[in-house]
Amino acid sequence: MAKGGRDRMTADDERRFFSLLRAGLWDKDVELCLFGSPVDWQSLLEQGRKQTVLGVLADGIGKLPPALRPPFPIHRSLQQELLHIRQGHILLNHVLQEIWEKLACAGIRPVLLKGQGMAQYYVCPEQRQCGDIDLYVGPEQYDHACQVLKKYGKPTGEENESSKHRHFHRNGVIIEIHRLAGTFSDPLTNKRFQRLTRTYLHEDGYCFEKLKGTDVSLPPVNFDALFLFFHMVGHFIHGGVGLRQVCDWALFLSARSADIDKERLSREIRFLHMEKFWRLFGGIAVDYLGLSGNSFPDFFFTDKKEMRRAMNLILETGNFGHYFFDLSLRPKNYYGGKLYGFYCRVRWQREVFSFAPWMLLRGGLVDFWGSIKTVLTHK
Repeated sequence: MAKGGRDRMTADDERRFFSLLRAGLWDKDVELCLFGSPVDWQSLLEQGRKQTVLGVLADGIGKLPPALRPPFPIHRSLQQELLHIRQGHILLNHVLQEIWEKLACAGIRPVLLKGQGMAQYYVCPEQRQCGDIDLYVGPEQYDHACQVLKKYGKPTGEENESSKHRHFHRNGVIIEIHRLAGTFSDPLTNKRFQRLTRTYLHEDGYCFEKLKGTDVSLPPVNFDALFLFFHMVGHFIHGGVGLRQVCDWALFLSARSADIDKERLSREIRFLHMEKFWRLFGGIAVDYLGLSGNSFPDFFFTDKKEMRRAMNLILETGNFGHYFFDLSLRPKNYYGGKLYGFYCRVRWQREVFSFAPWMLLRGGLVDFWGSIKTVLTHK
């Protein structure tokens, strides 16, 4: 049973939520006409927490006249949460700089993926809620990088590892060392994305940028435009995605519009057969988040009903789908847990199947066979 359905916003509060979010994203005025009647502030702020955009929402609230802002107890609690978000941002930056120096001293050249690299595009970067640190090192340097990190951070259990990356903990921060930048369950899409990754990160002359004020390398602009989208869609069809990922992508497209080779990007979206998702999330970024259509390559409006259905799923499931299923119901034993996880994946696939049937069918078969092999080889 979905956990998010109980606290779904009313239509009026949803309009207020997106008005505040747009104001925080683009440093614009709030639509004051929406706040003439009583506001369910608890519902709005809870949605901000679910979507991990509370800091951006707070920026929008700050643009309201004092008389229209939340009552003092709610406002005070919000300020405490913002302080925690800012502290997390500072800690992540500190750990990023430390780990970067460790890897560089070992002759490893990582590339920072998403995360703190995207924070610089926000009006208040320190109020973008942090996740983890994702560093791409590639297949050749992967084992060496993991050996370096073992001396620096605490590895997590094998159950959290994958063919894509390995996790480490340092001072409460999760660090992911990536052998592959991203993967996709559909083997055709995955094969084509790996080919694009090799071109951008290994064969195009290492045209990396630097994160402002640091020596940290960022991917080429066109790769980021593609990868942020690919990562977002991957989470959407594999279990759910939150608005923070859509906000990252929209802000990046807007800020770097002049630097993106739009013709190349469009060719690559077609190469991946992801045009439908490009239109779907482009419509969401423009209609709901306020991205200018001029900043979106190949923008044209998608089916409004499909876009609304996708947005309903995003609002219901929250960040990475954490609110869709009650994980407290997951059995503690290994086989029961795997069965429950499989049940959750099947339920979610039913929700999103109509968005890309063939892609999801191919990916579902691969996932099913992979789950069978994992269970059969478990000791």
